[in-house]
This record gives sequence, structure tokens and C-alpha cells, in this order.
Amino acid sequence: MNEGPGCLTVPALIIVVPIRLLWELLALIGRAVGRYVLRPIGWLVYQVLLRPLGWLIRVLIVIPLRWVGTAILAPLGRAIYRYLLRPIGRGLAWCLAIALVPFAYAAHWIGRAMVALWRAVRPVLAAVGRGIAYVWRLAGIVLFHILVRPVRWVWRTFVRPVLRALAWAWRVTVLTPARWVRVNVLKPAGAAVRSAFRALGLDTRRP
Repeated sequence: MNEGPGCLTVPALIIVVPIRLLWELLALIGRAVGRYVLRPIGWLVYQVLLRPLGWLIRVLIVIPLRWVGTAILAPLGRAIYRYLLRPIGRGLAWCLAIALVPFAYAAHWIGRAMVALWRAVRPVLAAVGRGIAYVWRLAGIVLFHILVRPVRWVWRTFVRPVLRALAWAWRVTVLTPARWVRVNVLKPAGAAVRSAFRALGLDTRRP
């Protein structure tokens, strides 16, 4: 019973240990490159290029544009609104109010006519709705006896037993062998690999 894990230890040592050592070497090289090459280069680029460029943009573009907006554009916009746009808007509103008076009266009379028409048509629509509801209920009853009950009978008589048989076949042919492989093959193999790691002083479990 103890020969199985011993047979798996040697291939695990041959395959896993070089891969683990190569991974640790690459990680060490990556940390060294990031600390001693990329970080100084980034600091140098920021101090020599980005910081002076940001200062130039602020001095040459942002501050002049802010002054232009505060000293020229804002007073000009207030003057245009006060002496041009506001009088034009008031005139347009007055003209629009005069033009819309006939439409308002027409809308008032049209609304009253539509209310009267609705009061006349509402009983007819209610009767039609009741007839549609009755037909809908009748169609539901007919469909239940023609379609639902036969489908339910087919389900209970044929489909559900077939599905149960397929589930039983799946459990017998797939799940049970898979459980046997996991218990009798995969778990011993995993135990052998872990014992190999512990023998080498390599613990795969992270703290």
C-alpha cells in the first residue's frame, strides 16, 4: 500500500521542482527590474518631462484662458443676455401668447367634444370588452382540455419515466465511476504530491 506514493514522488520531484525554481527566479528578476530600473526611469520621466510640461501648460494655456473668460467673455455674455437675448425672448413670448389664443379656444372645444364622445361610446366599449373577456375565458377552457391535459398526460406517462431512467443511467455510468476515480486515484496522487513538496520543504499552502 505504501509503494504507490513512492512511485509518484520521483516524477513529481523531476517535474515540479525545476518549474518552481524557474518561477521563483523569474519573480526575483521581475521585482529587481521593477525596483531598480522601472521605478527610477518613471521618477526621472516625471521630474524631467511631465512636471515641466504641466507647468508650461498651466502658465501658457490655463491661466490666460481663465483671464480671458473672467475679464472678457463673462462680461460680454452678461451684456448680450441683458440687452439682446432677454428683450428678444420677451417679444417672442408675447407674440407666441397672442398667436396661441385661438388654438387654446379650439383645444377647449375639441376637449369638450371628445368628453361627450367618450360618454356616448363608453357603454359600447364596455360591452365589447365583456364579450372579449368571455371569449378569452372560453378559449382558455378549450385550450386547457385540448392542449394542456394531453401534454400533462404525455409528461406523466412517457417523458418523466424516461428522464428518471436517464438520470439513473447517468448516476450509474458517470457519477459513480467519477467518485471512484476521485477517491481511489486522485486523492492518493494528491497526497503523494503534497508529501513530495513537504519532503522538499516546499509548502504550497499560502499563509
